[in-house]
Amino acid sequence: MACDQGDPPPAPDPLELLARAERAEELARIEAEELARAHACHLERVTVTGAGDHGVRAVFYLGGSGGSECLGSDDLRPGEALLRIPELWVDPSIDDEIPVGAGGLRAIRVTGEEVRLVLDEAARADVFHFTDPPRVLVDVSVANESTARPPIVLLDPGHGGNEFGGRFEDLKESTLVLDITRRAAAHLRRLSPETRVVLTRETDVVVGLEDRAARANALDADLFVSIHLNAADEAVRLGGITTFVLDTADDLQARRLAARENGTRAADVTGLQRLLAGFHRHEQLEGSRRLAEHVHAGTLQAGRSMLPDLPDRGVRSALFYVLVGARMPAVLLEASFLTKPEEAAALRTEEYRDRLARGIATGIAAYLAEPAPEP
Repeated sequence: MACDQGDPPPAPDPLELLARAERAEELARIEAEELARAHACHLERVTVTGAGDHGVRAVFYLGGSGGSECLGSDDLRPGEALLRIPELWVDPSIDDEIPVGAGGLRAIRVTGEEVRLVLDEAARADVFHFTDPPRVLVDVSVANESTARPPIVLLDPGHGGNEFGGRFEDLKESTLVLDITRRAAAHLRRLSPETRVVLTRETDVVVGLEDRAARANALDADLFVSIHLNAADEAVRLGGITTFVLDTADDLQARRLAARENGTRAADVTGLQRLLAGFHRHEQLEGSRRLAEHVHAGTLQAGRSMLPDLPDRGVRSALFYVLVGARMPAVLLEASFLTKPEEAAALRTEEYRDRLARGIATGIAAYLAEPAPEP
């Protein structure tokens, strides 16, 4: 007797089959996107600072597993700066077009693997690549054709806010240098009344390293002086005053100091040498050295009026991020040692801080009064 096999299974619903196929296709697409995203270069954030008449700085923050390759390449042309970044994945929060309309930068456009900066006709751009953290900086500036304006000096009190810098007992570098810088600004305004003096921060707040030089460029400043206090983890035999210009340096101690001020590792500092080799400007470097000599001499003389044995650590070269990209003569002053007991005791007094400030101002005024060198 034959076995009853029952009714045949119903034919699959074509609409259900289509829905399943679409879901599978969507899942495959999402999986492919996630896989590509995991291995791509991520453009995570874009910032534009220094929206003045003379220039702005655009910073493109990168992530992903592509490492240094994510920094890509750049191509500077009249009217635009083009960044090419391989396998670029753009965070959805970033618009395809970012209008700027200031400092020579009209807009930023993100398309495919390219970031295009649209420039005014008279604008120029310089591009800097950094690996820690991965980011690309683009400085856009417009030449100032006016020759009648008074000189502009930007004074930069190092650190700020919860970024204290060096510390020793109850002393914090960020608050001490703010006081010294305010005093230096007041002295400079008396010594050189025609000079416009601006500070990167007037209160105890955080200011990004990149924003400091960007503001100098946006103001079209004539010089930039970043004021700090030195410190060391070990006992300090020789304290004193040091003034730095931005340049390649093989000195291990200078690299360690730059690493502390940069908030990075000493090994990473040497990576800046490749960057510096690409944008050295002879005139800017020479101006920085002359400015450093004047500021150093004025500060040392003023400090020795209270501490006669204050050591002279000289004018030296180091790789400070805060000076990178500054278009004008720029120096970083380490005005004393927090961790040298005699200097720490002096820094606790208003008299010593005011003398250092007067010395800084005297050096800047001497530089401004110096005839421009023959081309």
